[in-house]
Amino acid sequence: MNRNNKRVLYIICFFIFIFTLLWLIFSYVTSNSHFAFFTWLSGDLLLSLLITSLIIIIFLISRYNSLIRELNRSFKKINNSDNDKHPAESKRKTLLHAIFDISYDIGRITKDIQKQIRELNERSAELDRKNTKLNNAYKQLETSYAQLQALMEQLKESEQRYHSLVINIPDIVLTLDSHGRITFGNRACRDILNFRRHDIVGKPFQCFIHDDYVSTFNYGKLKQLVQEKGEQIIQIPLKRKNGTIIQTEIKFTPALESRGSSIQAIIRDVTEQKLMENKLVENNRRLEIINGFSQKISSALELPDIYRTCVKTLTELLGFYGAIYFMAEKKDKFYRIAEYSGDYFKQSDSLKYFSYIHRDISSLYNRNKDGTVLGFNTFVEPLIKEHGKIVNIPPFEAVYIQELKMGDTGSGLLLVITNKALSPEEFDILRSIGNTAAVAVENSIYLTKSKNSYVATFDALITAVEARDQYTRGHLQRVSAFAVRIAKEMGMNKEQIEELRIAGILHDVGKIGISDKILLKKGPLTKEEYEEIKKHPAISNKILHPIGLSDRILKAIAFHHERFDGRGYPFGLSNESLGPEPQIIAVADAFDAMTSKRPYREPWSVAEAIRELEANKGSQFHPDIVDVMLKIQRNRVKPLI
Repeated sequence: MNRNNKRVLYIICFFIFIFTLLWLIFSYVTSNSHFAFFTWLSGDLLLSLLITSLIIIIFLISRYNSLIRELNRSFKKINNSDNDKHPAESKRKTLLHAIFDISYDIGRITKDIQKQIRELNERSAELDRKNTKLNNAYKQLETSYAQLQALMEQLKESEQRYHSLVINIPDIVLTLDSHGRITFGNRACRDILNFRRHDIVGKPFQCFIHDDYVSTFNYGKLKQLVQEKGEQIIQIPLKRKNGTIIQTEIKFTPALESRGSSIQAIIRDVTEQKLMENKLVENNRRLEIINGFSQKISSALELPDIYRTCVKTLTELLGFYGAIYFMAEKKDKFYRIAEYSGDYFKQSDSLKYFSYIHRDISSLYNRNKDGTVLGFNTFVEPLIKEHGKIVNIPPFEAVYIQELKMGDTGSGLLLVITNKALSPEEFDILRSIGNTAAVAVENSIYLTKSKNSYVATFDALITAVEARDQYTRGHLQRVSAFAVRIAKEMGMNKEQIEELRIAGILHDVGKIGISDKILLKKGPLTKEEYEEIKKHPAISNKILHPIGLSDRILKAIAFHHERFDGRGYPFGLSNESLGPEPQIIAVADAFDAMTSKRPYREPWSVAEAIRELEANKGSQFHPDIVDVMLKIQRNRVKPLI
């Protein structure tokens, strides 16, 4: 190639380079992203390589044409030389060498061209594949970028909502650093603790804990628990800015943005909840006390026991300052103190002023019959007007007064002294206790009347039995006394003892239905007569059942001739079916019968009766009851006969 051709080729390559560079700059400026630029770059390089390859091919073709022209000139020179002066052999050799050189150059150039074309094809294919991958990756990246943009928008909205929620949530939200200092606080700090946010940021959390609990709060240990086990909930009182105390429940969790170095605390004011819980606990306690009071007072048979249970429940269990139970008969002008209790009456002369409570207290205080609460001055003023000057009466906050109507027998008055204002719940409790006590008193009075009526009936029955048989005179009372003593020794309650006393007196009342001929016979009874005698427990039950005696009394009377081993009469019942009452009457009856005179024999000595009881222990009589009876007899200086 001559110089002119080379110069042209260089100029073309230079312009191609400049064009490619300018195109790359334009592509970078107009691209939206780096990835788009690199995509354009790969395409431009491919275009540049193709253009360069075409130029090289053109260059090679030009080179090939030049060689052909040189070959033609050589042939012309040879022809000219042949015609002029060179020999034929020399011309032929020169021509052959030229042909071989040209053929070699053409073959070499052809191979180079083919090799370069193959390499260009391979590179072009590889670039096509890479360009396809880049295009696919670019599309995926565009999709991912769009999704990322959407997620970023959602995250931004979520952060805004979270921030708004944290700021406006009614609970306090704090963030604590690794040392327990407050790094963030929401608006609730002002609403609940009366601190502004900038007043608490940077301060240790312990500054806001109640002084009594600061020593028990270990932030390091708490942080470790939160990091290892997650959420931790504690209840601890905090201080407001004005010094007042609130009860709080605090939930500690790892702070999301801190990678474990900080803790988030959500603080809820549970003061009202705690008050309600404490109130519920107190009400439950009082309800249990009232239930216990109802059970105790329902089992109390005597009026003094009812009065005492009432006032002691009010003062010792419910904590009132003082309590008095008054009673008044119909004819009484003033109430009399039946029972009192409480710290108020430990003060000197505090009790005597309550002796002036008028029977017509309703007119003095214009009070509600269901109970009323009066202040100290309101309570004392009518007493002064009614009874003159009252001095040095110990003061109190208020007094609860409830008048207790009890039928035609009279009335009662419950007066409860307090050193603080009464709550509605306490008022209801007092009214409930007053009403329960009134019912118990009325029942006790009714039972006393019924008991007196029973006693009159029993006396008539006993008189009728003893009038028929002089030998049994006093037997019923002695059996009753033995039974009561055995029951007391065995630890029975008052109600059981009273029932055994009645059963002992009435256990032979059925003998009223037995013929005098049989009952007063001095000799041995025939089989038929004995069978007739065995009917008296059933007759007793028939006589006494309409009176309304308890089942235990009726069983004790009906079964007192049954045996421990089940061989007694009238039903042949054994120990498992009898219970203690009939077997106590059986031992008491047998002992008194053996030590009493009968128409057909003289009385046995106490020693003989004891030996007989021991001999029949476990067969006729319950062994434990026999042992108690023998213990009673041996411990008495004078035997109970």
